[in-house]
Formats: sequence, structure tokens, C-alpha cells
Amino acid sequence: MQTALAAAALCASLAAAPQQDPGSAPAPAPPAPAEPRPAAVTQPSPEPEPAPKITDKLKTDAASLAPIVSSGLAKEFLAATARLAEPAPRTVYRNRERGTAVSARDFESMSADARTGFTARECSPEFYFETGYGSPLVYARVLDLAAPHLAKGVPTKVLDYGYGSIGQLQLLAHCGFDAHGVDIEPLFPALYSEPGDTGSMGKGSVAIHTGRWPADEALKGAIGGGYALITSKNTLKNGYVHPSPPAGQTVDPKRLLQLGVGDAEFVAQVHAALNPGGVFVIYNICPPQNPPDKEYIPYADGTSPFSREMLEKAGFEVLAFDARDEPWVLDCFERLGYSQGKSREELAKDYFCWYTIARRRP
Repeated sequence: MQTALAAAALCASLAAAPQQDPGSAPAPAPPAPAEPRPAAVTQPSPEPEPAPKITDKLKTDAASLAPIVSSGLAKEFLAATARLAEPAPRTVYRNRERGTAVSARDFESMSADARTGFTARECSPEFYFETGYGSPLVYARVLDLAAPHLAKGVPTKVLDYGYGSIGQLQLLAHCGFDAHGVDIEPLFPALYSEPGDTGSMGKGSVAIHTGRWPADEALKGAIGGGYALITSKNTLKNGYVHPSPPAGQTVDPKRLLQLGVGDAEFVAQVHAALNPGGVFVIYNICPPQNPPDKEYIPYADGTSPFSREMLEKAGFEVLAFDARDEPWVLDCFERLGYSQGKSREELAKDYFCWYTIARRRP
């Protein structure tokens, strides 16, 4: 600012002075032009921080859960998070009216007419491992409960009924299992269709199946038998299979689990698919049931849909029946950050848990 004022005064004085005679002394040289100001240097924008990897989160969560599991099998399962591959974001296309879904690769190969009715769904790496069902690491508790009753040695085949996400299957494969999952959700085979999602993995393998097992004979043949462990977490709930809403209420069949066969037949097929000494675990975490004047919640009843007598009649030795497991669930959910700032006492009002363990007699 001071330089500009001085230059202005100098110009004014030159304008007021009389012109010099050519013979007089030479006029003073004009002031040197100001040195040009250097151009401002634009700092490059900082690179955005890379998004945290879901596999890193799973490793951190596994370390947090390790102190609350006891069996070597559950500890190995959690440690296997170090060998999970980070999935890339992917797109699947779903047609709800037809009840189908396809991968992006399959969608691109379809004709324009065949694409009608499909909508795209972007699936993040987090969705790949957690879908709508939370962390696959909670499955460690299922293994902890099963481990003391399994035959000696590492079991080689596991079937997860209603698997819901592929994470626990991949972790089981890295522990040396041939891990099979079955579910009726058509989104899953489209989502888990890239190389490395299934097939040989670590010391084991992963296979997923879609449909109603064991009602579908072709599916029953594909899944086969010889299993050391069959599990169902948050699928075989009494409320899903045998809902009991208050008088005057009905339940939308779409919210229920259709076994496709009678209860006794389903239990018999589970028994047949297990090796002698094989273990069947039902593990269900549930919210509180609504009061009678509110809408009935089928998935809030997590007791076994099959009676103790039915399991025993099929040839099972019942090791635990509708046992409660809220203390472990609360420990787990606090460590996974699911408490949302609630105290343990408050959290205890939000979650309930039942499990049943049955072993095929040798």
C-alpha cells in the first residue's frame, strides 16, 4: 500500500512541473518499474485418506473377541481373519418380482428385454462380509459351544443352514474345513460369484447352495452328507417356523421360514447328513418381543422349533436345549461396538439368546 501511494505522488508532481527546455539538463530517469510479484504457488490438494479395509476391521474385532472364546477351534477361527482377502466393491442386479439376481458380468451378457425389471445394487466390501446380519465373527461362539462335543481331530465338513454371509465359511475353510452354506436368498450366488469367493481356500474349501434344503432333492444330492457339524444361526427360530401372534393378528408368510418338509422329516434329514457323533447346533440372538397390543415379531422367538422329544426320536442325544446365552452376547456386542453408548443393563433389555445342541449317536 505504501509503495502505491508513493508512486501516485510522484506521478502528480511530474504532471504539475513545467516541461523542461531541450537545452537544459536532462530530465531525471523515470523510476524503475516495480519487480513483478511472483505468481502464487498452488499447493496440491492432499490425497484423500484411503477407506479403511473391512479385513483390517475384522482382524481388530477378532483380537477383541479372542479373550471371550475358550476352545482352540474358536481361537483358530478368529485368527484366520489374517488370511481373508479384501473384496472389491461390486454391483449385482436384482429382479424382486421374479425372485432372481445376477452378477454384473451376467447382466452385461443379457439382452435388453431380459434386463427388464432388474435394478442395480452397489455392494461395498462391508456388505460382502456383513450383508444385513452383522459380523461373521459371532459364529465363533457357535464353534465354542460345539467344540467340546465334536469327535477328536479337526472335522472336515461343515454345513451352515441359512448362512447369510460368506465370511464364516471362508474363515472355516482357512481352518481346514470343507465349508458348505445353504440359503434361499438369490442375491448371494450373484454377490459371491467372483474368482476367490468360493472353491479351494487355505487348507479347505467353500461351497454355497441356493434353495430349500432338504426339500429340494437335487439340492439335497449336491449338499450330500458326511458332515461333522451342522449349524444354524438366527435362522431356525421357533417364531419363523411356528409363529404364535396374539389373537387377532396374522403374520405375512414372506416373513416366515418355509422348511418345505415337516418338522420330523427336517430333523431326520439333519440326522442323516451328519456322521455318527456329528453335532447339530441351533443358535439364535433375538430382540425383545412386542407387547400383545403391538405387531408380533416372528424373529423375537429364538427357541428351538423342534422339541427335545422330536430330536431324541430322530436319534439325537440332546446336550443342551433352549439354553440361555445372554452374558456372552452382551460381552460380544460391547466388544464389537454394538452397544451405542448404552450401559450393560440397558443393553440386556435389547438382546436375548437361546441355543440347542444335539449330537448324532455313534
